[in-house]
Amino acid sequence: MGKMLLLRWLLPTLAGLVLFVSPAEAARLQSWQFEAGENRLSFTTEGGVQPKAQLLSNPTRLVIDLPGTTLGSVTRQQAVGGAIREIRVGQPNGQTARIVIELVDGYTLNPQQVQFRGISDSQWVVQIPQPQSTTGTATPSPTVPTTPAVAPQPTVSQSVPTSTQTTLEFVEVQEDGIILRTSGRMPEIEFKQSQDGTWMTVDVFGAMLSPQSSTVGRRANRQGVSVTQVTQLSTSPPVVRVTMSTPSTQQNWQARSSAGGVTVWPQGGTPPAIQVSGGVATIQSVELQNQSYFVINADKPLNYTHGWDAQTGAYGITFFSAKLAEGVRLPQRQVGGPLISTQLRQEDSETFTLLIQPATRVKIGQPNQPSGNQIIFPMGMNLAAMPAVPPANTTASASQQLQPLLPPRPQATPETPQATSEIPQATPQQSSSLLQQLQALQSPNSRNATPAAPLNPPQPSNLAVRSGRVLVIVDPGHGGSDVGAVGVGGLQEKDVVSPISYEVAQILEQNGVQAVLTRQDDRLVELEPRTQLANRLNATLFVSIHANAAYRAGASGVETYYYQSGYRLAQYIQNSIMANLQMENRGVKQARFYVLRNSAMPAVLVETGFVTNSYDASILANPAQQSRMAQAIAQGILQYLRDNGY
Repeated sequence: MGKMLLLRWLLPTLAGLVLFVSPAEAARLQSWQFEAGENRLSFTTEGGVQPKAQLLSNPTRLVIDLPGTTLGSVTRQQAVGGAIREIRVGQPNGQTARIVIELVDGYTLNPQQVQFRGISDSQWVVQIPQPQSTTGTATPSPTVPTTPAVAPQPTVSQSVPTSTQTTLEFVEVQEDGIILRTSGRMPEIEFKQSQDGTWMTVDVFGAMLSPQSSTVGRRANRQGVSVTQVTQLSTSPPVVRVTMSTPSTQQNWQARSSAGGVTVWPQGGTPPAIQVSGGVATIQSVELQNQSYFVINADKPLNYTHGWDAQTGAYGITFFSAKLAEGVRLPQRQVGGPLISTQLRQEDSETFTLLIQPATRVKIGQPNQPSGNQIIFPMGMNLAAMPAVPPANTTASASQQLQPLLPPRPQATPETPQATSEIPQATPQQSSSLLQQLQALQSPNSRNATPAAPLNPPQPSNLAVRSGRVLVIVDPGHGGSDVGAVGVGGLQEKDVVSPISYEVAQILEQNGVQAVLTRQDDRLVELEPRTQLANRLNATLFVSIHANAAYRAGASGVETYYYQSGYRLAQYIQNSIMANLQMENRGVKQARFYVLRNSAMPAVLVETGFVTNSYDASILANPAQQSRMAQAIAQGILQYLRDNGY
């Protein structure tokens, strides 16, 4: 029999509350994604859910049940590798969907370090700790899973220094809303309101309850809201939850973290005021140092939150009780630099958000605050190799400063035609079936006699593209759990189009054209956000890159699709590919693909070949040929821009 371990702080339900999803309000698992590099699982449902989790053994696996939920059209299984064998989803009964994360034999994980975060009642993120080997260690003792009648009130964990944590001092119910008064670090919160509007919660992360904490004005205010529970959900990591009852089901509420606490108030109303000592901070400079560090300096300690902004898609830093000094200039884009743009959004008289749009594949790291008056955000493609703060007295040239941002592009060496080496060789990772088919292709009797490859691979364009706001959206198809087409030897479409797309964007940037990727790593992105990004940025062109598949193995070649205004762009790209790769020309075609119909600028979709065709697959699986394809696509885009006056 499997042994079960209770994960008390994994259960998002609060002791004493009923399950919020009834059979009449059944949910549906819409999508899920596991980011192996981050050990992070995220899932979205159509309709609210309240997940429950437990750790089982023989084999060791983390089981996440979604009561009242059925499975949608989602991927059922994903092999991971390393200490995690696989992730699978299933329907153990008609009322429950289940996500199982199974570990490799000999590994386990600490259930106390598994963290659930509810972005909303239909969007959840599960942070999974690094699995540990059980060799030479004692097996954790099993515990019968029960839900305590009263949530535990643990002592302050010594693993969180007092100087870096938030303390919840008291909760005050006022006529115009509710105040969660805090001291210490500015609170980081997640706010959630139930679908039926009868309850809401505020989770304060990195926070502990003060021993003298209390609730002031426990009676309901004029909106009928009352505080029903204040509890310490966990101490490692520290999380405090405040639960409120909202009898008026027609009213939506909102919450905001600011200096000195958290305010909760009805939408359309005025938030209750939190009196903060020290006055308004003035931000005196906003700089991009060494092309790698975003540095903000102020005359007083700064209170802020940060993260990706859902409204604009940019990275937002929201400052509270702060203003920008007159004459402060924001850093703007430089060719090859880490920024596309920066702008301000005023939230109220003392609150504003600084929106940063990073360049292609540039990541923004966690902030470092050497002093309360200064905040430093590292920016680059390889954050792990960067120090938290910029080195002093840097005298590197501009080109040297840009080196960490743009990794070296794979060099495709010129090829000399030879009778036995014209077919690109499969990588060692390809299966034996693919190797056998490639060997068959090299046979003199093969239908596809070895074609002559171009003597020289296409080079980055030296075309003089007119300076101005030229921005190309490069859209790598599929990603994450959506692998796309699967062909010869298990070759997956997403593994073909990702490196091609990344290099196309890089070549465009090197030639003075702004390029933005719809995804910068292996993650699932739905179709709508891809076109929304292009339309929101008012892009010049939209280029989506895919690989084809067909039931009959003989189908092969390259084709480029357009819907309306992308016809000429499709011609340029198709002709460039045909001039530089020995593949069948399937021509330019019109189609009603979603990304083409919903893009407000000239848009094309490039099918780079058939993963189901052995010859095409031999090209698409080869890194050198992927680079050749990327250079050909980029060359076509640059030629189009030059010839059309950009």
